[in-house]
Amino acid sequence: MERVERSINGKDIKIIIGSGLENEINRAMENYSKNISFVSRILKEKYRNKINAIYSNKYFIMDGEKSKSLRYFNIVIKKLLTAEIERNNSVSYIGGGTIGDLIGYAASVYKRGVNLTAIPTTLLASVDSSIGGKNALNFMDIKNAIGTFYNPDYIFDDVDFLVNSDASLLKDGVAESMKMALIKDKNFFDYLMKNTINSIHNKESLEYIISKSIKIKLDVISQDFFDLKKLRYLLNFGHSIGHALESYSDNRISHGTAVANGMVLESYISYRSGFSDPFYDTIRSAISGYGIPVIDFKSIETEKLLSYIKNDKKVEGKKLNMVMLEERGKAEISEIDFQQLSNYINDYRART
Repeated sequence: MERVERSINGKDIKIIIGSGLENEINRAMENYSKNISFVSRILKEKYRNKINAIYSNKYFIMDGEKSKSLRYFNIVIKKLLTAEIERNNSVSYIGGGTIGDLIGYAASVYKRGVNLTAIPTTLLASVDSSIGGKNALNFMDIKNAIGTFYNPDYIFDDVDFLVNSDASLLKDGVAESMKMALIKDKNFFDYLMKNTINSIHNKESLEYIISKSIKIKLDVISQDFFDLKKLRYLLNFGHSIGHALESYSDNRISHGTAVANGMVLESYISYRSGFSDPFYDTIRSAISGYGIPVIDFKSIETEKLLSYIKNDKKVEGKKLNMVMLEERGKAEISEIDFQQLSNYINDYRART
């Protein structure tokens, strides 16, 4: 078991990484007179005993991108009001990143903010979405169009949920961990390159990957919590293209697959923009080695993809602030206009 404590934007965050964390969770819940947990329905049967061992009132809810909507937000708020949750009580979630976004957003605006506990149950949520305080809903087919910055008090990364699941479900999380490694830690990327989806499907490896990933993310966000200095933009490597791919496919392409392929294309754009040697083939091989689908961009219409990128929060003055990879473990932010972006995407499509 590992404990990580960090003060972010004046708030102390406690992160516990390990297995069998039910007692740790219950001790944290004792700090509040009342707690309500929103739990992913897909966990109800397989993890019944583990979930029942956590002392809180539970409400099971659908997950997936469709849950990040005003419709589900209304359901959650009504439940909080019915349960008479007060500001000194606690709201928690047990599930993946979409439930984390929904409940995190609700907790941030309900009575102007209520205590939040995160219990992520996917590798993607453990290494990325539960860390950093970003919560969002989708609106009018635009991903994360409505959102807040709001940190949990506690994050419990219990790898039992990961070890006891199918190894293939780790792929999305691996993509985000690769992103962390590529922007900040060459040795971590080399570690991921040497492994496979099956070789990391164990308690020790997963705890290591979660620990390395969250420490990289915490280091970045501690310098720029509200994205005001553009330092936090580094964590969006692969996401400008990735989020557009999700919207383009009506979320049929998973977040991890979209980000993984976004990293390949954005690395190609970095190369064409003069920031790096050609490295995109290495990233493409790395994601393929974990069984993450490689997208044929010939099937993607450039202008339609760009129409979604134009809604990216990193667009300023009709230019995109894009993460440019310089080498393994090093990246920077640079502006690129949309005509140039279109040209490079079309060039990449011609190569694949």
